[in-house]
Amino acid sequence: MTAYETRSRSEDAGLSLIELLIAIMLTGLIMTLGVWMFVAGTHSVSLAQSIDGGTRQASNGMNEVARMIRAATPNPVVAPTPGQPLNAPAVIAASASSVQFFAYVNLTGSESPVRVTFDVNNGILRETQAPATSTTAGANGHWDFGATGTPRNLCNSIPEGVSVFRYFNKAGAELLPANLSTDTQRAAIASIQVTITIQPTGAANAVTVTNTIGMANIG
Repeated sequence: MTAYETRSRSEDAGLSLIELLIAIMLTGLIMTLGVWMFVAGTHSVSLAQSIDGGTRQASNGMNEVARMIRAATPNPVVAPTPGQPLNAPAVIAASASSVQFFAYVNLTGSESPVRVTFDVNNGILRETQAPATSTTAGANGHWDFGATGTPRNLCNSIPEGVSVFRYFNKAGAELLPANLSTDTQRAAIASIQVTITIQPTGAANAVTVTNTIGMANIG
């Protein structure tokens, strides 16, 4: 057998076992790397979409809450007691997860005020407006309101236990909800700090928007 024939048969023999194993390992490594890059890319896109959606949701919710709080207005008392305030305070009830107040919104001279409630229920920030029961004020400019209104959802995925509302007086001192049970105490509220945190279940990252809103109509 000639040297040429020996070399030719050796070349025709194909890959050796070691070469085949190396090829399989490299192929597996490349496939694993490709899958990892795909998963990482998909996760990054999903995370970006989640953050973007949370930011827009929190911003839209904050805009509505701020718009209503700025319009908060005291409600005149029907028959004030001599020596006592002529108006009930703008804020009717105040806690860390809810606030209720009277407000004039987009007043044109013919519109009645509304009673506004913002509250967190099962991770959802809701707004409820109860309209006045008449189109004109009663005795001493007093307004009465319906017992209930129709709630609408502003934001969801709010973590449990997060304080949404904080209250401050004109000097900037914080007023704790535990000390806001009477009209006199709530009349001291001059601004409300609102914090909206959006964190979907299982998400590692949260979006938080905070704003301190003054109430220009409280006097």
